[in-house]
Amino acid sequence: MIVPLGIGGGAAVEQLRFLCNRTAVPEATASTIAVNGHEAMGVTREQPTFIQFSSPFSITVIADRDYTVYKAMRRWFETIGRNVNPGAIGGFAGSSQKIAYYDTFKRNIILNKLELQSGRGSQEAPGYMEPFTIEFNNAFPVRMGEISLSSEEQDGRVEFTIDFAYETYTFRGDPLASAGAAVGAVINAVAGLL
Repeated sequence: MIVPLGIGGGAAVEQLRFLCNRTAVPEATASTIAVNGHEAMGVTREQPTFIQFSSPFSITVIADRDYTVYKAMRRWFETIGRNVNPGAIGGFAGSSQKIAYYDTFKRNIILNKLELQSGRGSQEAPGYMEPFTIEFNNAFPVRMGEISLSSEEQDGRVEFTIDFAYETYTFRGDPLASAGAAVGAVINAVAGLL
């Protein structure tokens, strides 16, 4: 389930919740340097210098008949700059493009991993559980994948891929810890006002 924050609600967000067919959580790595004798003479060890998040984050979406999700993501993509969609009504003439300020098009994206609970022989009520949630911080679409069309595939499923650049992501694997962090943030905010 993918929820881009700030692109509006409605049909596109609802469809994106369940029509995201494929995605992968990008890897995060610690870049290191060799440090000789830093804490113990003659011992060389790896010292982390920064954390790097692999980009892009990609999703593959099943299109509905009206391409609702594609159109919503395309509108977001077009906020990256002026004349991103040349010749569109309201665009400016010529082929020059002017990229917008970063803060005007970046948004956070929340990925909720859903697992079907219950099943044959299970005591649990049917439903979904969320083993983890990832929030991609300051993301924006960098590639609107192709839409493959064929007259030979009548009533076939159409999929498209969208790639997003992002700065970092926040992994939340414990719903109670997330709730505790939210309460702590509210307490800190209130304390800051006093």
